[in-house]
Amino acid sequence: MNEKKYFIDDRVIIPDDIKKMSKEELQKEINKFEKEAKKKRETA
Repeated sequence: MNEKKYFIDDRVIIPDDIKKMSKEELQKEINKFEKEAKKKRETA
């Protein structure tokens, strides 16, 4: 039998300030975080 020894916890609490953002604001924040992550990968 193929037993998984881990589980994914999909319970996430989204802060109110994020819930209140427009789609454009959310996309802008996502782009900012992706850019920072890309920069860290390049320097690592």
